[in-house]
Amino acid sequence: MTEHAEALKPEERERHEDEPRQEAGEDAGAPREPRPGTAAQARVLRRDDGEEDGAEEAKTVSLEAELAAAVAARPRSLMDEFAQGTRSAGGGVDGSAAADASKPSAVPVDLTKLVTGAPNKETDAALRDVLHARLFEGQGETLLEIGPMDAAAVDAAVSRLAAITLDELGAGAHLVHTRDSGRGAKDTRVRADVLVRLPPSEQRHLNLRVAVVGNVDAGKSTLVGVLVGGALDNGRGSARLKVLKHKHETESGRTSSISEDQHLGFDEAGRVLNAQSASNPVLSSEGRAGGGAADGGAQTAAAVSSSHGSNWQEVVNKSSKVVSFIDLAGHEKYLKTTMFGMTAHDPDYALVVVGANHGITRMTKEHLGVAIALGVPVFVVVTKADLAPENVLKETIAQLMRLLKLPGARKKPFVVRTMDDVVVASRAFRSGFVAPIFSVSNVSGANMGLVHAFMNLLPSRKLWSAQGDDAVEFLIDQFFNVPGIGTVVAGTLVSGRVNTGQMLQLGPDSTGAFKPVVIKSIHHMRLPASTLLTGQSGAFLMRALKRKEHVRSMGLRKGMVLLDATTHPRAAWRFRCDVLVLHSSTTMRCNYQPVLHVRNVRQSARITQMDREVLRTGTKASIEFEFLFRPEFIRVGSRLIFREGKTKGIGNITHVFAADEEPPPSVP
Repeated sequence: MTEHAEALKPEERERHEDEPRQEAGEDAGAPREPRPGTAAQARVLRRDDGEEDGAEEAKTVSLEAELAAAVAARPRSLMDEFAQGTRSAGGGVDGSAAADASKPSAVPVDLTKLVTGAPNKETDAALRDVLHARLFEGQGETLLEIGPMDAAAVDAAVSRLAAITLDELGAGAHLVHTRDSGRGAKDTRVRADVLVRLPPSEQRHLNLRVAVVGNVDAGKSTLVGVLVGGALDNGRGSARLKVLKHKHETESGRTSSISEDQHLGFDEAGRVLNAQSASNPVLSSEGRAGGGAADGGAQTAAAVSSSHGSNWQEVVNKSSKVVSFIDLAGHEKYLKTTMFGMTAHDPDYALVVVGANHGITRMTKEHLGVAIALGVPVFVVVTKADLAPENVLKETIAQLMRLLKLPGARKKPFVVRTMDDVVVASRAFRSGFVAPIFSVSNVSGANMGLVHAFMNLLPSRKLWSAQGDDAVEFLIDQFFNVPGIGTVVAGTLVSGRVNTGQMLQLGPDSTGAFKPVVIKSIHHMRLPASTLLTGQSGAFLMRALKRKEHVRSMGLRKGMVLLDATTHPRAAWRFRCDVLVLHSSTTMRCNYQPVLHVRNVRQSARITQMDREVLRTGTKASIEFEFLFRPEFIRVGSRLIFREGKTKGIGNITHVFAADEEPPPSVP
């Protein structure tokens, strides 16, 4: 158990994980199968550490099939145990009832036969049912693989798909990429990857949140600025000026807050809508994110559609999918802000940025460890590829692979170099086991089109539509005052839907009480809206229900929630959770006081009871915590992280004590 916790310690471990290690209870004399991520599979799956994979037999094996086999055969780690507990409670960091969409579709059907076969009522109905199920599972989009088939039959198959999806489902079908069948050089057939996506409607689009983490000076804000703004960096940080929020951040070039107002829009065909112009060097050929496999995402200027402007309202109205970036701080002194951003903003994915010239640092491991502890799938972008010498770039990627293969992480690193790799990685990424690695340059734009293509194909992880009819629960992660307007709160709606004029309950305050408020106006992605849907982030202008009362007098703070007026919520001082100590330089006993991060809650708490005398690195235990300063609204099944100095641990809440179950809170 200690080995799993060691993977998240700051010290770098140089031991290679290429050889399978003996598990407890395993017969030492028994033959062992190669594990996912071992050198035996790496020679087939990907060119590990920069090796060129030119072996003829490797070409006869389907890369996607091998990755799928690796995902299915992956060994369980301690992180998997805690992640499974959270998924069973609802899927997601917050433990809500949102379904885990990482499971493949359960419909056993040969899609290729349905598409390429003779059209009739039976096959059309079967194809329609499959597409309907896949679209529901993917929250309005799905990536289909058709083939192997003759190259000449691809256009006809895509046309039939487009006709059925448009007539029966109102969606569009667009060819993303064609690739070899994967059955050897003698097989000239191809596989076609087709994106089926619903068109944008009023305020309804697939919205994914990506947390951007990594060491200071790795180029996180610059990368977000290039991806969203569409203009390359000048080598002196011009792209990050669109992302940084405060004057001191602009002057120092270092992010100290949470910047979440950065959105990347894709239309129904997968084209990037942000800042498209005839001189945009970031996007791929034909305006679509990705382009061909050979060009690595380079764009010809004449091919960009001029019908898409940079006006943000136009971008939102035309976007079928929006990827929202949460740019987090990289400096060590802002670690608590970064951890709050990872827990309160409930990201779907984590983008770990690594500077090619700096390599793996301690804060890179800290941020990667937080993402893994929260069960958030990660992918890595190595920046400054044009600045670092070739041998340094290769060594950085080699360090990344060793880090991702450590027992505490148990990821399968997958270097993405072509559009073929993008499609394969996007399919395997749903499990969270595969960790794609990109190497880009924010100055030259090298491989930036591959990152855009990967963002376009990122699958949805949570079935938010299943939460639409539940009671309202809105997590407040920030608030501010607009002169002449009033107090505004911002956060994420994890269940239900909120309309203008709706009455909700705001709390808990310092006494644990909830007070009624009225929603006066709603903003979503910088634009006014009449309704906020489940899974979306937004901002509310509120008014107190009582005329003589003001929202500011209600003790407004981060960590509060807005709940449905028909519910009877209760705040709690004490709760029980199952924890795993990831790292501790000392022992922990009762009355130990770490800082807890639970959803949008960040507060110190003390250990009142535990089923062990002491806690050390690698220990699992059942613990009762008591908040020190005020009661909080938390739910059973929520994931938590506790920290104090270099001590870190994770856990799942198993029981929340009601007021009649708990003694009066002790004075800190």
